[in-house]
Amino acid sequence: MGNLTSRGFDDAILTGLYDGLMAPLLTNVVPSWGVMVLGGFFLLVAAPTESLISGLVAVLAAAVVVAMVLQILVYREQGLVSRLSLALTGNVLLTLGFAVAFHLVCPLQ
Repeated sequence: MGNLTSRGFDDAILTGLYDGLMAPLLTNVVPSWGVMVLGGFFLLVAAPTESLISGLVAVLAAAVVVAMVLQILVYREQGLVSRLSLALTGNVLLTLGFAVAFHLVCPLQ
């Protein structure tokens, strides 16, 4: 493990990754994904066909803002980049899923 220590990883960070992962996920990442899911379903039900993709981009932007704000409000130095990466990657994948669903429900031009 000497190689990991020389790269800037110490045992406290590795232990924190496994032991304390659930609480940061619930407070920082999952609410951002929730905004994306709720916004996507709202668009699917309420938005006209012409504005689905632009609405989806707006919901993605709102979810990213929520992720950033949560990182500031519930600030924990350990794993900050990992949590932001996880939140943003999840939001982009959810956006992709909703774009495919929109295309299946009503073909977009």
